[in-house]
Amino acid sequence: MRLKNRVMVIISASLASLTVMGLFGLYTMRQSVMEEREEQIIQLLDFADSQLRYFHALELNGNMTREVAQARAMEAISAQRQGSNYFFIRSLTDDLFIYHPIAARVGTPDDGGKMPDGKSTAQAYRDALASSPNNKAFVRILAPKPDVPDKQFPKMNGVMKFEPWGWMPGTGFYIDDIEARFWNQAAVFLMVGGVLLTLVAVLVLRMRVVILRQLGGEPHDAAEYMKKIANGDLTIEIPVSENDNDSLMASLKLMQMKLINMTSSIQENATVLSSQVSTFEETAKDYAEAKSDEELGRLLQSVKKLGKTAGILEKSTSRFRF
Repeated sequence: MRLKNRVMVIISASLASLTVMGLFGLYTMRQSVMEEREEQIIQLLDFADSQLRYFHALELNGNMTREVAQARAMEAISAQRQGSNYFFIRSLTDDLFIYHPIAARVGTPDDGGKMPDGKSTAQAYRDALASSPNNKAFVRILAPKPDVPDKQFPKMNGVMKFEPWGWMPGTGFYIDDIEARFWNQAAVFLMVGGVLLTLVAVLVLRMRVVILRQLGGEPHDAAEYMKKIANGDLTIEIPVSENDNDSLMASLKLMQMKLINMTSSIQENATVLSSQVSTFEETAKDYAEAKSDEELGRLLQSVKKLGKTAGILEKSTSRFRF
């Protein structure tokens, strides 16, 4: 794989890692806040349950009539309203509000509107309670805020059953703030992740430039050139940038040129030596036949030339280290 492709793999892996970590962190944060809201709703429902049981016990003991006990219970529960968070009480069997902060909704048929699946909100509460093992259930709905009656907001409601009076108390929290926090954190993650990824990309690309400058080219190409030279192919063309004298490619090209010069010198001297050997053989033959001083001089001159050429050849071959 070329260095450029490896760099892109590193950058892509960094992007994927940052994205996965960021999404996991955002998901964990959102789930944590949702679980906190559910715990708060359970605590409020436990409070309502204890109030209802208390006043129901007063009714059973004869200290209060049912009407008085129910009225006192509604007073205790309604007093827990804080801003847009409030209790409501529905009938377990009918689409009626027994208590609601908006008095006009009490005593008249009110199914709470349709859910995305087509069920009414009241029916969704009853179905959730029917499948709940602890008489408490959560339902996410869209509901207007008391101070913004014309707009729907996401809300998590919790409801419970109080069968002695046929009541279904409930309360909940608007969760649009959680969604807003989630998207704000997502925007922060995108900005921070973008900065980090840019830094990583710049560092990796800078590292790639430095490596390529030191190598003088792609590592894969350098390895291929070295392999061909090792196999005896000195005819390859090794590209080297202008004014590049220090890179691996430049050193490789210099080595190639020296090898070419040495092999050429060896081949040339070997040719000369071969020619001189032939001359020596002829001179030795002539001397053996003539036995003259002249032929002896020629023979000695031929031997001297052979020695000189052999010395040069030995010096050339000695430059190779094994």
